[in-house]
Amino acid sequence: MKSVTLRRPVLRDEMRRYLLAFLLGFGSLLLVILPIIIADGGYYIYYGDYNSQQIPFYNLANDAVRSGSFGWNWYTDLGVNFIGSYAFYLLGSPFFWLSVILPRSWVTFAMPVLLCMKHGIASLTAYAYIRRFVRNPNAALIGGMLYTFSGFQLFNIFFNHFQDVTAFFPLLLIAMEELVNQNRRGVFALSVALLAIINYFFFTGQVVFLVLYFIVRCFSKDFHATLRKFFLVLLEAVIGVMIACVILLPAALAILANSRVSEHLFGMDMIAYNDRTRIWRILLSLFMIPDVPARPNLFSSDYAKWASIGGYLPMFSMAGVLAFLKQRDGHWAKRITVICGICACVPILNSAFYALNGSYYARWFYMPILILAMMTAYSLDNRQISWKQGIRICFGFLAAFGLISLLPTKEDDKIHWFSFAEYPFHFYLVLLISAAGLVLTIYLLRRRKARKPFLKQALVLTTACCIACTSAVVYFGAFEPSRAKTYVDQAIDPEQEISVSVSEDNFFRIDISEDCDNYPMFWRLPCMRTFHSVVPGSIMNFYKELGITRDVASRADTAYYALRGLLSVEYYYERQTIGEITTDEPKCSMPGFVYDTTENGFYRFRNTAYVPMGFTFSNYIAKGKWNSTSTSYRSNLLMRALVLSSEQIEKYGSWMQPVSDSNVSMTEEEYLQECSNRAASACDSFQYDSSGFTATISLDSPNLVFFSVPYDEGWTATVNGKPVDVEEVDNGLMAVPAEAGDNTIEFHYETPGLHLGAWLTLGGVILLIVYLLICRKLGIRRNKETVCCIDYPVSAEDEALPELTDETDTTEESPAAAEPDEKTAAADDDMEVS
Repeated sequence: MKSVTLRRPVLRDEMRRYLLAFLLGFGSLLLVILPIIIADGGYYIYYGDYNSQQIPFYNLANDAVRSGSFGWNWYTDLGVNFIGSYAFYLLGSPFFWLSVILPRSWVTFAMPVLLCMKHGIASLTAYAYIRRFVRNPNAALIGGMLYTFSGFQLFNIFFNHFQDVTAFFPLLLIAMEELVNQNRRGVFALSVALLAIINYFFFTGQVVFLVLYFIVRCFSKDFHATLRKFFLVLLEAVIGVMIACVILLPAALAILANSRVSEHLFGMDMIAYNDRTRIWRILLSLFMIPDVPARPNLFSSDYAKWASIGGYLPMFSMAGVLAFLKQRDGHWAKRITVICGICACVPILNSAFYALNGSYYARWFYMPILILAMMTAYSLDNRQISWKQGIRICFGFLAAFGLISLLPTKEDDKIHWFSFAEYPFHFYLVLLISAAGLVLTIYLLRRRKARKPFLKQALVLTTACCIACTSAVVYFGAFEPSRAKTYVDQAIDPEQEISVSVSEDNFFRIDISEDCDNYPMFWRLPCMRTFHSVVPGSIMNFYKELGITRDVASRADTAYYALRGLLSVEYYYERQTIGEITTDEPKCSMPGFVYDTTENGFYRFRNTAYVPMGFTFSNYIAKGKWNSTSTSYRSNLLMRALVLSSEQIEKYGSWMQPVSDSNVSMTEEEYLQECSNRAASACDSFQYDSSGFTATISLDSPNLVFFSVPYDEGWTATVNGKPVDVEEVDNGLMAVPAEAGDNTIEFHYETPGLHLGAWLTLGGVILLIVYLLICRKLGIRRNKETVCCIDYPVSAEDEALPELTDETDTTEESPAAAEPDEKTAAADDDMEVS
């Protein structure tokens, strides 16, 4: 390792390389998706979660932020804590906040541009990190592109918000290196704050990886760690977390109530995967372009289809990594790669990156992939490293996967050949692209062996391979233009107006047919059917008690028709195939719903048994009796009786009658009558906004007034100005006691943890300022020399690089810096990037 100083002309060259790194990442993805954008009329319509979550979430959040509605969001499921539910998806993303300056009608058009920006930033930050470990800037640029378009990144275009994390993750490692090696204070704290704000889910894994990284790097001569610096790293990490608390704390409190967080591994599941294809899929993802989400190909499995298994490096595959591992014994990068490899294969170690959660995810792979990209760039630039064995192993794996694809399968006593892969054409396409990349690698290495310029060519070919690999993934998943047009026409297009709307004093919910998840978010209509993973735990519990699976979405089948009455659903939209809509009046399968009109390719049915928000019951059912009631009766029973705990029965049981055993089951006609009874007892008015809601009701006698709003710790209530207890009823919804006569009921919502989080953020900012002032007062200054952690000799090509000279004066430009000598002017064009 050697300390070097950059002179001013060289600094300008380096800035141009940073710009080039950004443009390569930005432009490569843009070239891939531009034909889709043109075909889709300016939109980028992909598939799956990108369409049904990312696009509607950006539109909904744009509305919320621009209107200052940061409290309770009524347009997500039955209602959610906006900060707690959207911190995972976009609320901490700098790219989202760029979209907020745009009017809502522009947001969907801007999303592909923002996606390209994410790739540009990822390429830039990865280049900045890898540049510390390789001599040639073109090798670092190649490493940045490999990270940016790795298999992990290609898979997770599907999950748009994952790209926010990967774009900025290299900053964490850069900041740690700067703090330890160059005594640069404060940057690590700011990097921790940024990554913690962007996504708390990924941040938990980053903490684990940073601990591993620090420990492993401590055994390297080029990492100048001391006990004092360890405590400085720890201090800045704590400060960074404090600064992030304004979003991190509310998000943490919201996610802890989610039942999916409590799933853990036990017994044999801790040491071995129960899915026999998982290790094979991990290996496949390292040596080939990955499967796309939800479509496992060669090793098809119903498990972990969305686990983000991906690690392939375009063109080079694992050849450079294997070459590095074989010939760089004792290197810190080898150690951390081996550790991560073990973690990936042992379930309990894998789950350590996600707070020991029992669900399988590989969403931490991007962190070791950055190290793999650096190792590949290192192996390219260090002429002493031989790639032969690495290339042979890569070809061996490709041949093995090709042979496996030929294995016969048996179905209905018939043997089928060439059908082992779920999507044979796509499998052989990616196999061909992966093999072609290795052939190009061999070509480049032969040029290197012949002492010919090759790194500039390598950069061009790497970029081309990144484009090819991305195209193979994106075009396999993207909607065809006609299907995309239908999606735009029915969900997005502002010219296709939905004729009903809610207002502050006219609240109702709608329901929509399957495969139309989150369409109502575009229409600004509250909907009981929602595809959203992070919702209040009370919603999870409510559906669980009804025997309805609620993991990532609320999708109650129409067989549970009684929920439409309970949840104040006034309209049901049933999608029809455009061109097949007839003039015959359609029928709805749910009682009480009658045909209203046809719009946007949907039949709209109106609920004649609609029950407004806020109503009372004459009966209750004890929780114990509820537990013994068949789930087939429960959704209907909720329209007849309120589910109360034993403590609630002691307080309010005299106001209602217990439901009799003969009244547990209910016919459709009886359900409609109960809807009429509930509507007759409903509130006279209901007004809502982000901070809560107000309702008025007249009662003949004291009773509990029920609201189909999820119970949350942030709710408080008053009745006629007096504070009352907010009761959790029906296993997750709310009610408050009201007296006989006229009542004004006010609910106020305050995001749990927001005020404390804001104070902690303020404290973190103050602490950072004090910390920096103390460092300045003590005369602790940053080492201005650029410490390059390079441990291999200068090659003939590298000798011309001005940044590798031994100049130490940074105050004045020397004549040599202003006028390059003959040797520099005649340098290999491989060093030129401007």
